[in-house]
Amino acid sequence: MNEEALRDILPPMLLPEEPNYMLMAGAALLFCVLCAFLFWFLRKRKKKIVLPGADETALAELLQLRSMMVQEHASRYARKVSDILRAYIENRFHMPTGRQTTLEFFAELQAQPARTAMQLDEHSESLKKCLDQCDLAKFARLIPDQHSMEQMEAAVQQFVEATRKNDRGGK
Repeated sequence: MNEEALRDILPPMLLPEEPNYMLMAGAALLFCVLCAFLFWFLRKRKKKIVLPGADETALAELLQLRSMMVQEHASRYARKVSDILRAYIENRFHMPTGRQTTLEFFAELQAQPARTAMQLDEHSESLKKCLDQCDLAKFARLIPDQHSMEQMEAAVQQFVEATRKNDRGGK
């Protein structure tokens, strides 16, 4: 037989359809909307951490310290009250107080800007009395009595409450 024999006709070849651009655009738009919603949802879900203010921290620590207001822990109580007061002044008024004696602290108080000095000056007498008693307990090992410890706590508490920051932009 002849190699040039006739072959059968092949069925018609199907051409690819033209892509549906509207469907592709809709899918891309839906993907973008879903990504935006997911981003918004995850961002909104993150909880903002609000740190307590210096005043809240000081008052909470002072409240926890009340259990130590007994004669056996009196000198330790005085040290802690001094630490709380000094930490509050550092955080609230941005004044370094940690490595200062009481006299150095009050000398630096006079050098502060008028607004800060005025706020601290109003309470300087009770603060000085409180810090002096704390110094006596820390350095002279003079153990304060119950009444002195109550006065220390009251002085620090009054000072913190009187100088706390106003959230509305006041002090």
